[in-house]
Amino acid sequence: MKVKEIIHTALEHLDPALMKGEWQPFENNREAPDGRLDLIFDNQRVTFEAIVKKELRTYQVEQIISQADKYQNPIVIAYKLYPALKEKLKEHRINYLEANGNLFVRANQFHLFIDRDKKLQQPDNTGNRAFTPTGLKVVFGFLRYKELIHQTQREIAKRTGVALGNIPKVIKGLQKTGYIYKVNRNTYAIQNREELLHTWIEEYKNTLQPTLDKGRYTLKPADKDWRNLVWHNQETVWGGEPAGDLLTNYLRPEILTVYTNETKKNLMMHYGLVPDQEGNVQVYEKFWEEGEERNTAPDLLIYADLMNTQDKRCIETAEIIYNERIKPEL
Repeated sequence: MKVKEIIHTALEHLDPALMKGEWQPFENNREAPDGRLDLIFDNQRVTFEAIVKKELRTYQVEQIISQADKYQNPIVIAYKLYPALKEKLKEHRINYLEANGNLFVRANQFHLFIDRDKKLQQPDNTGNRAFTPTGLKVVFGFLRYKELIHQTQREIAKRTGVALGNIPKVIKGLQKTGYIYKVNRNTYAIQNREELLHTWIEEYKNTLQPTLDKGRYTLKPADKDWRNLVWHNQETVWGGEPAGDLLTNYLRPEILTVYTNETKKNLMMHYGLVPDQEGNVQVYEKFWEEGEERNTAPDLLIYADLMNTQDKRCIETAEIIYNERIKPEL
């Protein structure tokens, strides 16, 4: 979704009984902000320096906070903002406007806060095979292993666990979205890896993760400490909150995410997990083919799980993992 579309949608959803908005883009060769937003409320006009994003990411918030002092009235305009990131923007007195009309504005004598549960249809990647459940497994492999994009398609298929015929379709889809470009006849390279990671996180939650759901469980006996569970092999690992806690010692998990290729019978016999729709153990199918010998999922997946909770403490834990373990290798 382009800047122009996000702005148009956001202005369209402003409450006309309260205010109206006017947009003036800056020249293309200018760095952030992207343009000027005027909000007119009760015969008052306030001008904001606008930074426009489809969906604001945690790492981008930190960048915006560090830049905010340069602007008189900074405002973030995004198609969608996670609740925890809204709180962070408010905490640092940075204004925001969502495409559905939700906003936080504090400038001069102009104070407004609107937060309605109004959902907009998300723009999708229909027809792009890179963002199907199968394609997302391949993209995950590319994100984990920088050298994988330079391997043969047969090797890519083997290491990501998908059928060979899917690989050229996924590569074509990534080319279409600008994440892969052709170096020569048989060689490709990935660009914008950071952006691709965060696109993958969003698509993973909506497209791949639902297909992996193996149900909820309760750990018995009830007073058993999850940290005392010993997985019998690499077929089962921690994800999400417990993995985040193990890596950072910063989080008290509420939902225990598990990735496994073991059967329900084995989960019950070996680990004391009992099927329970209200249980706090969420089990997913383990979808990657290889990895380190450890009891947690790959860092990228732990980061995705934590970011997708939209919980403030989980997102803070995700930031630690991103800055210490992912960004240096990305």
